[in-house]
Amino acid sequence: MLYCVKISLCGKQLSISVYDINKEAVMPSDNAATVEPRSSEQSGAVDSGILHDLLGHLLRHAFNRGQAVFSEVFEDDGVTPLQFMILELISKNPGIAHSRICTAMGTAASVVTTTMKPLLAAGTVVGRASETDRRVTRYRLSQRGEKWFADLRPKIADCEDRFARSLTDRQRAELIASLKRLSGIED
Repeated sequence: MLYCVKISLCGKQLSISVYDINKEAVMPSDNAATVEPRSSEQSGAVDSGILHDLLGHLLRHAFNRGQAVFSEVFEDDGVTPLQFMILELISKNPGIAHSRICTAMGTAASVVTTTMKPLLAAGTVVGRASETDRRVTRYRLSQRGEKWFADLRPKIADCEDRFARSLTDRQRAELIASLKRLSGIED
């Protein structure tokens, strides 16, 4: 027999219920107050309906998994996925303007502004008004930022490998190509 234990605290009264997962009723323990019928919530099975056949739903799950893997790999580095994107864009495009960062990331200016604030405050990224248009700020990595990012950047390969571990090299390449087409990055 397999059992599931439910411990709940309502107010100041502790309730412990033991469920035989093969039956429809609860076996109350010494502290349990009542016998409850099992609900679909307690069985662990969730009928996802059509969700697992919807591209958007699956992309959301994949995105969440990618975020989790990034957090594991970069746990001690103090960088978020969005900050990594900004650092990569500035590293490869010194003097890039805010609007071009937004376009390259496919996100709103407010997201880039908020994400970049800690990088600017730490002196990792520096901004300077454009010589041709004082309203435009151009960004580059500081010397310290260049070294820090150069040391950090190789870890993204491990991150990508962990994330795509369940795919063959061919499947991974096909997925990347398909996502580029789907997102309009490439035709």
